Amino acid sequence: MGDINHEAFLLKSPRQKPCGLSVIFDEQNPHKPLRIRHALESDWASLSGGQTFPLILKKNSEPIRRFFSKLSASCIVDIEPSQSSQKSRQSEMAQCSIGSNGNSFPSGRLLLQLACAALGPVACMVPDYKAAPLPVFMQDAGPTGKTVNPATSPLAAAAVPLSSAPGSAAGTVQQEEVREFTLDAAISRALEADPQIKAGFENVRQAEAELVTAGLLPNPELTADLLMIPWGQPWRPTRQGGPTQTDALVSFPIDWFVFGKRAAAIVTAQKGVDVTTAQFSDLLRQRIAGTISAFYDVLEAQALLDLARVDLDNLSQLEQITANRVELGGAGTIELDRVKVFIFGSRREIRARETALATALARLRSFLGYSEEVPLKVKGDLDVDAPATPLTTDAAFALAGENRPDLIALQRQIVMATANVELEERRAYPEVKPAFGYTNQFQHEMDQANADSWNVILQMSLPVFDRNQGHIAKARSLRTQAEHNLNMQLVNLRAEIVQAVKTFEAARDALLIDDPGQLDAARNVRDKIRAAYELGGKPLIDVLDAQRAYRETFRLHIAARSSYWHSLYALNAAIGKQVLR
Repeated sequence: MGDINHEAFLLKSPRQKPCGLSVIFDEQNPHKPLRIRHALESDWASLSGGQTFPLILKKNSEPIRRFFSKLSASCIVDIEPSQSSQKSRQSEMAQCSIGSNGNSFPSGRLLLQLACAALGPVACMVPDYKAAPLPVFMQDAGPTGKTVNPATSPLAAAAVPLSSAPGSAAGTVQQEEVREFTLDAAISRALEADPQIKAGFENVRQAEAELVTAGLLPNPELTADLLMIPWGQPWRPTRQGGPTQTDALVSFPIDWFVFGKRAAAIVTAQKGVDVTTAQFSDLLRQRIAGTISAFYDVLEAQALLDLARVDLDNLSQLEQITANRVELGGAGTIELDRVKVFIFGSRREIRARETALATALARLRSFLGYSEEVPLKVKGDLDVDAPATPLTTDAAFALAGENRPDLIALQRQIVMATANVELEERRAYPEVKPAFGYTNQFQHEMDQANADSWNVILQMSLPVFDRNQGHIAKARSLRTQAEHNLNMQLVNLRAEIVQAVKTFEAARDALLIDDPGQLDAARNVRDKIRAAYELGGKPLIDVLDAQRAYRETFRLHIAARSSYWHSLYALNAAIGKQVLR
C-alpha cells in the first residue's frame, strides 16, 4: 500500500460507502499511537463527535500493514488534515488497493465490524443523529418585512405541552379578556399551540425512536436444562442410564455485524428521520398558510359586518326622513313600507355577516390552539400600499422546486427506499448465533466422580428456500413507487403553481382597476340624492338605488383587497417561501 504520510483518512468501500472506521495520526510524531474512530455516518463531518479508541500501533509499522491487508476490497482513502495543519494544507485524495486474495465478505467490512465488537459495546453505539432542519414558511420575515421570531423554534415549540403555551402573543391574559393578534403574533401562537403541529412533531420523535431501536444490539440468550433424569428409581449398575446432566448455554447472534445488518438498519432509520423532518416542515407550511388564510377571513368578515351595520344606519336615517315626509303629506305610506322592507333585509344581512365572522373566528381559533370559545380580535387591515410584482409561472415553479418541503420529503423517501433495499438484501444473509456453555454430569450414583465440560455451539440458518425474496422485491417496488410519487407531485405542483400565479394576477389586476375615488363618488351620490329626496326633489327609488350602489361598490372594494392578500399568501405557500410581500 505504500507509506501513509498523512494525518487522517477514512476508509470507504467500493460503493463509496464508509467502512465504519477512521484512523487518525499525529503528523508531528509518527510513532505516536493512532486512534480508530467508529462511525456509521456517510459524511466525514459527522465523525467529529465520535468516540476515539487508542491502539498501540505505530504509523508505518508492520501491524498496520497487516491490519489493512486483511481487507480484501479496494477502497478510497479520504485525507483529512489535523487541526494544526488544516489551514496550511489542503485535503488530498489517494487511491489505494488493499488485499489481493479476492475473497470478500459483504461490503468488505467484516474485519472492521469485528474491530467494532472487539472495542466493546461503546464502539457500537449509535451517534446522536438529527436531520438538517428545513426553513420554516413565513419565518424569514413577516408581512410587514419584520422578522418573525417566536419565543421558541418550531420544533422546540411543538414539543412544549399545550398547557404551557402562552395565552397570547403579548403574554398571559385573563380568560375574560379579549386576545388581540396581529398576523405575526397569530403565526407565532400557531407554531406554539396548534395541536395538529404538536401531533405532527410526534412523528419525528417516533422516527428518532425507530433509529434508537435500529441501533440496539441483540440480547444474549441463556439456556439452562436438566437432562436424563431417571424415572422412578435412580441409575445403578443393574439399571444403567444417564447420567443425569445439567447444561447452561449463553448464545449471542453475530450476523448483525458480520453481514452489516445493524449498520444498514441504522442508515435506513436515519433516512426515515430525514423524511419525517421534511414532512413535519411541510405540515408547518400548510398550517401557517391556513392560519394566514383564517386571519384574512376574519378581517374580511369584520369589514363586511361593519359595512352591513353602516348600511342599516343609513336605511334607518332614510326611514326617519320618509316618516317625516309622510307626516307632512309629501309621500305616501307605501314609501315608508318599502323602506321598512329594505331595513328587514339589512338586518338579515347583519345576522348573516355575524355568523360568517363567528365562523371565521372559530376557524382561526382552531389554528391558534384554543379549545374554548375565547374572545379573539385581529389587528390589521386590508389596505394595499403597493401591489407586488407578479412572478412568471416558470420562476415560481423553479422556486417551489427548491423550497417546497413536500418535494424534499419525497426526494428523501427515494433515498430511504434505496437504503431499505440494501437493508433487505443484507437480511437475506443467514442468522449466525454462536453459543458457549457448561455441562455437569452427575455420576456419583454410579460411584464415579461428577464430570465437568464446556461446549461450543454454532447455530446458523441455511438460506435455501427463504432468502428474503419477498421483502427485497417489496423494497424495490417501494423505491420505484417513491420515484413515481415524486414525479406525480411535480406534475401536481405545476398545476398548483399555475393556478396560484393566475389567481394572484387576477386579484392584482382587479385591485389596480379598482379606482380609489370610485368609493368616494358612490358615497357622495348617495348623500346628495338622499338630501334631495328629503327636500322632495328626488323619488325614493333613486335613493334606494344610490344606497345599493354604494353598498355594492364598498363590498367589491373589500373583496378585491381580501382576494389580493389571500392570493398573495397562497402563492407564497405554493412556493414554500415568502417571495411576495
